[in-house]
Amino acid sequence: MNPILNLEALLKQAMEADVTALRQFLTTNPGQPLVATGSGGAESVADFAALLYGARGGIATAVSPYTLNSYSDEALKTSKLLLVSKGGHNNDIVFAAKRGLAVNPLGTASFTLYSGDRNEVRKLFVKAGSTQAFDIPGLSVHDAFISTQTPVMYFALLSRVFDPEVDLAKYRTAPKVPYRLERNDGTPLTPEDFKEVRSFVVLHGSWGRPTAANLEGKIVESGLCPACVVDFRNYCHGRFIFTSAHLEDSAVVMFVSPREKDIAARTRKFLPASAKLVLVETEADAPEASLDLLIRSSAFYFDLCGATGTNWVSPKNPGKIDKRQPMWVPFMARLKQDGPLKLE
Repeated sequence: MNPILNLEALLKQAMEADVTALRQFLTTNPGQPLVATGSGGAESVADFAALLYGARGGIATAVSPYTLNSYSDEALKTSKLLLVSKGGHNNDIVFAAKRGLAVNPLGTASFTLYSGDRNEVRKLFVKAGSTQAFDIPGLSVHDAFISTQTPVMYFALLSRVFDPEVDLAKYRTAPKVPYRLERNDGTPLTPEDFKEVRSFVVLHGSWGRPTAANLEGKIVESGLCPACVVDFRNYCHGRFIFTSAHLEDSAVVMFVSPREKDIAARTRKFLPASAKLVLVETEADAPEASLDLLIRSSAFYFDLCGATGTNWVSPKNPGKIDKRQPMWVPFMARLKQDGPLKLE
């Protein structure tokens, strides 16, 4: 595992954190739907929260803040809203917080990892008299342009929220063999063999869904190549044609928990022998399975970046697009003007 992912420090903090208040918000009244939202690295965290909420018996979905703000007031009033943002100060999450607190103050919560002066979301909650701005005091999580450590911290904390008995200590040491690279005929491969890959198809099932989205984000945001996220069944329904047409310059990533072992094996039976595979596997079948898959797929990402000469935290920007500007593209006025989606 690349030392940039400090599992020892991250998991120690996650194990010691007090998540009681957040657990109460997310586990009380499970019959109420949950809408979770986050941008960038927080998007897969919101998806993990929704997956866990559904596994516990509730109905949940994860959407982008832009989509969240297109929902009707009625939809937001009848749901729990979970707003995920590491620092709580980007435009998307601030606007989502304003809307949530306006239409559903009792059902809106934020989940940040920073409680300092730049956390604008926390300020909004304090101003509204809400105590549901959840952050964990004293956490130290450092990331650059691409989030690598933050998702691990979030996944660990959410695992504890939904499974208080989870043993996170076992993940403080990186697995000796975090993933396997091979052709579909079993021929071993190395990260160097993936230097010419120009696209990835990332397959997932149950616990792999949020980690598949996380890997896609890393691959695309680092400028490596495009990646398509799809579950095993939809791949079998037609997405396999892309692999068939691009055997020389594409690869298939398979996220496999015990639930996917059979369908992964059956999928491999129809793939050509030369298909390049990245196998990310866990023996866990509980919330921690997603954490395990996240750690293992992060190891692949670091190794792929090493093989391709890609900076895994602050990638090259040959088009000279100002990295600060896209995040601040204005959108609030237009959303206010058009209003939420509705049927006349």
